[in-house]
Amino acid sequence: MNCIRRAILANFFGALLLFSMTSAIAQENSGDFNRDEASPTEVDPPGRVARLQFQSGSVSIQPQGTGEWVEGVVNRPLTNSDNIWADKDSKAELNVGTGLLRIGNETSLTLTNVGDENVQVQLHQGTLNLHVRRLNQGETYEVDTPSLAFAVEKPGDYRFDVGTGGEGTVINVWKGEGEVTGDGSAVTLHAHERAEFNGNSLEDHRISEVSAQDSFDEWCEQRDQRRDRSASARYVSPDVIGSEDLDENGTWSETPDYGPVWVPSVAPGWAPYHDGHWAWVDPWGWTWVDDAPWGFAPFHYGRWVYTSGYWGWTPGPYYVQPFYAPALVAWFGGPAWGASFGFGFGGGFGWCPLGFGEPFFPWYRGSRNYFQNINIRNTRITNITNITNNYYNNRGNRPVSGTQFHHANLHAPGGLTAASQRTITGAMPISRNAVRVSPRDVERAELHGNLPLTPTRTSRLGANAGRPAAIPPARAISRPVVSSTSARMGRTQMASLNNRADRPAASTMTAKPSPSTPLRSVPRPPSAARIAPQERAMSAAGRSDRPSENTRASVNRPNGEGRSIPRPTGRVQPANRDAGREYGSRSESPSSVSRPGGYRGGPRSYEGSPRYSAPPSDRSYGGSPRYSAPPSDRGYG
Repeated sequence: MNCIRRAILANFFGALLLFSMTSAIAQENSGDFNRDEASPTEVDPPGRVARLQFQSGSVSIQPQGTGEWVEGVVNRPLTNSDNIWADKDSKAELNVGTGLLRIGNETSLTLTNVGDENVQVQLHQGTLNLHVRRLNQGETYEVDTPSLAFAVEKPGDYRFDVGTGGEGTVINVWKGEGEVTGDGSAVTLHAHERAEFNGNSLEDHRISEVSAQDSFDEWCEQRDQRRDRSASARYVSPDVIGSEDLDENGTWSETPDYGPVWVPSVAPGWAPYHDGHWAWVDPWGWTWVDDAPWGFAPFHYGRWVYTSGYWGWTPGPYYVQPFYAPALVAWFGGPAWGASFGFGFGGGFGWCPLGFGEPFFPWYRGSRNYFQNINIRNTRITNITNITNNYYNNRGNRPVSGTQFHHANLHAPGGLTAASQRTITGAMPISRNAVRVSPRDVERAELHGNLPLTPTRTSRLGANAGRPAAIPPARAISRPVVSSTSARMGRTQMASLNNRADRPAASTMTAKPSPSTPLRSVPRPPSAARIAPQERAMSAAGRSDRPSENTRASVNRPNGEGRSIPRPTGRVQPANRDAGREYGSRSESPSSVSRPGGYRGGPRSYEGSPRYSAPPSDRSYGGSPRYSAPPSDRGYG
């Protein structure tokens, strides 16, 4: 009798939960979710992130809005307002595609803005090595310190040192060129120059020859050479974050159906999106974090295919700018799915990797333009316009049915992975908590473009939530910095999704500055002791043009108000700030790798974007010979 009573109660509460979840999904699938255009207070998520690519010693991160420090995890995507701390005798490397940032002993860094066209960071104290391999047209890099702001003008290698007291900044320009702004006349630094700025005034500085390299510089150069020698640059754009890790962990081959395919060196029975965990990373939401050291590029770009008895990864088109995705999978399931599979209370969800040419349906907000970019830049989509129209026209009326699209990988060995709601939201290892289901079970489940899962504290912090982590001194993360980027930044990349129950309210978001606003103060990162969850607003970008003569730089104050500092007049625009500039290793040793000939599979067209044209002869990818125009039968549009 007790068993019967428990079963009745379980069914009752399950039905109640299903009703509430269905109501929430129906509300979110209403006209409010029909995303033809981004609203004035909402912008698309960026197509670029920073990958925590390497760490040694004690490295901690503080995801924006959490107010808590957690031990870093390789492959964790980092974005706007995330803080990074390398403790004593520690170091870390962040990859942002066209450049790499490496921090050393007792270094505090904040990612102010990681967008499609700009990378801006705050160095509060410690050592930062910035290797800019390539600058695309309109792309900017800026490093802000407590005493100055440095804007990169040419690809190269730069080192920044800020003392533990925050006073003064030392900059070494191994190669490249940049401009220093702050309190006083701007200073231009050239290759092989070292500048020491004392105090907060730029007038108090001394320029000399570049310093001799120390052990940290030598380590940075070794990492650069590793990337420059990457054989994967023959098959995948070097701007794809993590592509160099593929060399030592698999093999490449050309196939008639898919073009280049990379096959990982894994144990029998391995399948993608199985060895790792799910984490909540704003503004994308549920994000896959893989356990493999090479597990970034194949899970955030391109597509997976199962052919000839093995799994292989197909990169996106070579000649277009890569576009990041949190995970390229299709979701199935829900609160009422899998009651007999052992999911327990709350149900579960299953997912499978998207196959070649299959569309990706984001589970977060984005415009039509975003939807097209994230698809055509990651695989061959021949009917993207029809898919886009169907997706947005039907989105407001009903959920997308699991039978509407054919997923080739769903029936591949290991292609379908499923786990309970608790496993996903708790950032638990999927490999140890997966539940066995069959592809036939998916026929009774809906395909969710929108996951009805509310993130928890653990979801946001990731797999190391609750474990001891190195915490920086309060002064190391709370210092105000000088910033001058907002007058030059291009398209706004705010990491926010407004008007969602699981997001910060619209009133907590930083207002987007008007195009006429010359500059803004970058909010200093709140300390762990004062920040409240979901309190931190994401930075908004300003104008896309260069500063005018009367542009003023701003110094951020502890109360969030900026002190205006006149910028110098008569600023000289570098003559060689052209599109597609390239810089390889410091030794500038040429690479022997080159892009192979055309695919044997015939034309690869990417509907929805202009056909690629040959780049100017002065453009090249760092570390590899200059690429030529793609064969005439290969269009990317």
